[in-house]
Amino acid sequence: MNVLLKKYKQIAPVVLRRLGYAPYINKEGEQSFVRRPHGTEFPRYHLYVQEEDDTMMRCSLHLDQKAPSYMGSRAHGGDYDSEAVKQEFERMQSMNAPLN
Repeated sequence: MNVLLKKYKQIAPVVLRRLGYAPYINKEGEQSFVRRPHGTEFPRYHLYVQEEDDTMMRCSLHLDQKAPSYMGSRAHGGDYDSEAVKQEFERMQSMNAPLN
């Protein structure tokens, strides 16, 4: 699911930290962001970020249900349009506001 977020004159990592996301760098060195709702490694919400311009960023949101099944696999049991992902999208939209 694609999510558009306003940056409110902040850099992307600051906005995402305010939404509960932490930076995550995978084994290939790609940076993304994750939020672990239960404090365990999985399930976790996972975002890939592309900055649109100085005011907006586009985030590709999905829910990683489990770790890859076998060594070298990228398959993770991801949900892209489930009810949980839609609720996370709504949570992010409601919390995406300027700093006071």
